[in-house]
Amino acid sequence: MNFSKSVHFSFILLLIFSTIIAIAGVRGFLRLAPSIEYINKHNTRSLYYSEQMLSAISVNKNLNDFEKALNNARKNVTESGEASAVKNIEKDYKQAFSGDKITEEKVINNIIELSKINRVAMNQAGMDVKQLSSVGIWVIVFLTLIIWVLGLAIIKSINKTVILPLAELKGVIEAYRKGNRMRRCPKLAPSEDFQQIYDGINLLLDNNSK
Repeated sequence: MNFSKSVHFSFILLLIFSTIIAIAGVRGFLRLAPSIEYINKHNTRSLYYSEQMLSAISVNKNLNDFEKALNNARKNVTESGEASAVKNIEKDYKQAFSGDKITEEKVINNIIELSKINRVAMNQAGMDVKQLSSVGIWVIVFLTLIIWVLGLAIIKSINKTVILPLAELKGVIEAYRKGNRMRRCPKLAPSEDFQQIYDGINLLLDNNSK
């Protein structure tokens, strides 16, 4: 029947939009994960190596520990400006460990600069994650509103094309059972299928009333 096809089509649309919402939500969270992983994998490590270098040069005075942390920091360069800061540290650190206070201060400032670069990058990555989360939320809200509108439209359509015609049929049959031989189904039905049903019921009632 045509009205059943219409109902099925409406529910299929609703399912499609529900699937779109699910996919949008999953994709949003999947895009968040790499950003968070990137922060933890690179910037956090660079901060840790910077702290190790600061400790080795200003507290422990341990050249081996400093060089080990510097080598790790060199391998972990990911942000713009990091390579330059690392090169500046490499250029002066041996002289700093030899007792040159001015050069030691210069190396410490370069280490602080390296740390600052990574902190700024972490802050920017955090803002990007926040922005992406906000966009994802609004997308889900928008799609949810579409589903609500579509759902209300489907309910209205079902009520008009199925519920009310069935209620009319029920009313005509009950009236006939109670002795009302004059009531008939409307001449115009909301769909071709119900029109055929209405005409058939009316014809049966007319024949039985003769």
